[in-house]
Amino acid sequence: MKPDFVLSRCRIIDGCGNPWFWGDLAILDGRIVDVALPGTLQGERLLDVDGRFVAPGFVDVHTHSDLSILINRQAESVVRQGVTTEVIGNCGISPAPVADAYLPEMHAQWGRISHQPEITWQWRSFAGYLDALEQGGLAINIASLAGHGALRIAVMGLAEREPTPAEMGQMEALLEEAMAAGAFGLSTGLVYPPGCFAHTAEIVHLCRVAARHGGLYASHIRGERETILEAVGEAIQIGREAGLPVQISHNAPKYGAPCDARANLQLVDEARARGQDVTVDNDVHTDLGPALTGGLPQALQERPAAEIAALLSDPDARRKIREEIELDLKPAFGPAGLLKHGQWQRITVLHAPGSEGVVGQTIAEIAASRGREPFDTYFDLIVENGHEAEGIFHYIDERDIRLLLQHPAVMICSDGQVLAPYGFLNDPPPYAPCSYGEFPGVLERYVRDEPVLRLEEAIRKMTSFPAQRFGLLDRGLLRPGARADIVVFDLERVRDRATALPPHSYPLPNYPHRYPEGIDYVFVNGVLVVEGEQHTGALPGHVLRHPAGNPRARALE
Repeated sequence: MKPDFVLSRCRIIDGCGNPWFWGDLAILDGRIVDVALPGTLQGERLLDVDGRFVAPGFVDVHTHSDLSILINRQAESVVRQGVTTEVIGNCGISPAPVADAYLPEMHAQWGRISHQPEITWQWRSFAGYLDALEQGGLAINIASLAGHGALRIAVMGLAEREPTPAEMGQMEALLEEAMAAGAFGLSTGLVYPPGCFAHTAEIVHLCRVAARHGGLYASHIRGERETILEAVGEAIQIGREAGLPVQISHNAPKYGAPCDARANLQLVDEARARGQDVTVDNDVHTDLGPALTGGLPQALQERPAAEIAALLSDPDARRKIREEIELDLKPAFGPAGLLKHGQWQRITVLHAPGSEGVVGQTIAEIAASRGREPFDTYFDLIVENGHEAEGIFHYIDERDIRLLLQHPAVMICSDGQVLAPYGFLNDPPPYAPCSYGEFPGVLERYVRDEPVLRLEEAIRKMTSFPAQRFGLLDRGLLRPGARADIVVFDLERVRDRATALPPHSYPLPNYPHRYPEGIDYVFVNGVLVVEGEQHTGALPGHVLRHPAGNPRARALE
């Protein structure tokens, strides 16, 4: 049978780190059926790529597209980067399971997006959510982790306490259902509510459930700054005691850490030397654009805006909240370290509809213009804007990103989500360059312009390595029999057009919602989704479910 497509005169990068080679590649019925000498294959449609690089579609192991992809199933911001598979359900945050009694708490965790018409919340089980993903089609493949935070909310809401034995049993049963439905493992977000309220033993118990199904443990660890080494150690301990692989999420040290990335990578190397399966992912952006309320103590973050404003309007409560932030006894997520250390010049206001003239200014600048202390200015902006106040927090040293990129146990992720330069996902435009240019940006900056990685090694960290990590053994490689998830790119033209601009360049109406350049063709399951840097409208993506016959699962029986 004649192939559906032949890519001719390719520089093929197979995904394993091997040097590229010249060849033709044939696609039939969603799979690669042949790789041969250049100019030797014929198909229904011949694409002469004229020496451009052809690689497996990129696999992004750490994203938060769980709900946004239900709004934008074409996923242009993702697939136009060359990403063909995303792993969702990270940081302990997944949209399932859901309990009616705690649906308001789920809405609070997901924010404005949870009330959009496409987000019906008709599912309750993890299987129901995966079914909802499949309905209507997808431009990319989706694999999902079960979020520990979702399990906790479904059983005990946002309670700041240990679960009772009965509640622990309920969480285990919900995780059993999720794993049986196809979840690839358990994720935690131990700096966010409610995950930050859980002790290590609780996570170990749940990880043992995931281990029985051959799953892995992915963790946004319990401290990214002053306590980063203890937190990495806890993640490794959980994997050791529960008997499952560990994936440490976006593991660059944040501002306030006592060490650079070599220290936490040494812990990973030591664990691997002992025979424990531990790997890491990291994105390559030095900043983040969360709500300012994300810097508050965890027990306050998801309360209604009016309740937070009332607390911050009380001088005594405001003083206690400031003290809690500075003490950081329950380590908050990375950007909050800028508050703890008074780095107000590193926080730029991105969105504040209730405060005139502050967008594009740092907290330090706003404080000076108002004649207020920076901490009070930060709190004032929350009072004036509630959860809609957002800032850009510059909190990572780029040198640590370079160290992480070069380590063999570190794969590349975005920590982004499906977005769009139109509709709800652009209203207001969030700060999310990682959602539009992460993978082209790595090729542009860290392979071509300021080399840190060989091209083939960068591709390995984007393809076969993450695919292997999640048991997607027929993806991430250009071999006969593999799924035809493929990206064609011109390395000389690749450009991330969503990179950061100087703070005073704000506001820009579409920033940073700009697609990359140089990603010419993208196939998902053998279907052309990007052609000539344009989305074809095709929706050939699959919901990937963890296979019951996974070799890892059999080895644990």
